[in-house]
Amino acid sequence: MDQQEPFFHDLKQLRVAQGITLADISSKTRINQRFLEALEAGEFTILPHTYIRLFLRSYCQEIGSNFEEVAQQLETYLGNTATLPSMLEGDEKIDVTAMQQAGESDLDRSPATLRRDFITGAVIFVSLVVITVFARRAYLNPEEVPAAQPTAVRTETRAPRPEPSVAEPAQTASPPARSLTVAPNTRPVVPVESTLELEDRLFSQDRLVAHLLERVRLTPPVRLTLMSRDNIVLQPYSNGKAATAFNLTVAEARQWTIKEVLVLRTPSIHLLRGDLNGVPIDFGEATGLGILRVTPSGVYEVFGYAAPE
Repeated sequence: MDQQEPFFHDLKQLRVAQGITLADISSKTRINQRFLEALEAGEFTILPHTYIRLFLRSYCQEIGSNFEEVAQQLETYLGNTATLPSMLEGDEKIDVTAMQQAGESDLDRSPATLRRDFITGAVIFVSLVVITVFARRAYLNPEEVPAAQPTAVRTETRAPRPEPSVAEPAQTASPPARSLTVAPNTRPVVPVESTLELEDRLFSQDRLVAHLLERVRLTPPVRLTLMSRDNIVLQPYSNGKAATAFNLTVAEARQWTIKEVLVLRTPSIHLLRGDLNGVPIDFGEATGLGILRVTPSGVYEVFGYAAPE
């Protein structure tokens, strides 16, 4: 490979020279095309960390590149000299679907590492429970808890919905209201709340131009994680009732545990990236005004609407 350019630029040139499109690779490997674009752009920080090398291996197989050489280039580029796990050796084809459903794979971990990770995870879980209890007490009874107590988790309560809309089909049962656990905004770039109003008329049935439905087999609980390639506005709906719109910035990721149907409206759906329990969400051909609808069973729908006149 040309040492004057990053290795991922050489990979893209090799692909283009053979007339292979990213859509071809995505169709054969079942890897989301947005992740393939990130590989070729060297945007490794936005890729699922566990699957970077697995995605890269599958990509190399499709364009006829030497994976071992590319893997060493990746390690050098990321500043990590550790050798690759033995599971990446050999010529077997990667089962991306099984890999995605597995979440964070334990194939390359030793028993000691697994025990350590289990203990670390248990400590984090207990800490989050304690912090959540104190945060709830501070919210309900502020005079009983010192003002200096930190809160690491923010919850939003949704009200019951009246009537179903395009994004909320009539056959969906109305479960009780729930609380959405949202990851804290560690690097606020713009205010959390937004004054932008996304009117219902913009999302009427007659304006619908794109629709995609996917059923993903997941083990509950289903967790939705969303990121964005630019600062955008999201307006959540739960039980058909709109909550306060907020800004999703490039510096943060938002996560919901889906216990009932969740609908998110946005004027920039094509900028979203996300996954359900590690399985990438395909936003299809929807651009501009759009809706993402997710159910507790792992079914998601993406709706695209015509731009306002």
